[in-house]
Amino acid sequence: MPTMVVEEPLGIVCVFSDGSRAEFGLDGLPNPFLARDLAVGLVELIHPHGSVDAAGSVHHYVRSLRTMVKSLAGQGFGGGAGDLRRGQLAQFWMAGPAPLEAMTRSLVEGFARSGGVLGEGVLELAAGRHFNIQPFRQALPPYRRPNGSG
Repeated sequence: MPTMVVEEPLGIVCVFSDGSRAEFGLDGLPNPFLARDLAVGLVELIHPHGSVDAAGSVHHYVRSLRTMVKSLAGQGFGGGAGDLRRGQLAQFWMAGPAPLEAMTRSLVEGFARSGGVLGEGVLELAAGRHFNIQPFRQALPPYRRPNGSG
């Protein structure tokens, strides 16, 4: 059985490369439309579709998915991923910590990779530069001048 979204109750079933299996429930969230769309995006990130290949890693993504759905529902958002707008996402990502931003950006990108349709400019925003720099990233060294002088 491959990794997939379970419709009732909403959740994800994963089978990893080592043969282990895990299930994650997503029912009871205040916006089941967005929760389902982001779950579809998460499936794209998990083995065999993507590189996430451990239950612990999936758990972090599920926690981020739940946070995003609850936060946006708290602002009155009741649509699916295709109804998200750049401004909503920018506000959500700027307000959250770097790991939440990184994981939920990946969920939105995964939804698009699965064939999901996003609003104008949303995929570009999700794939673009992060608002919160992740702590493990280091700044690139400055460019050298063409004449070789620093």
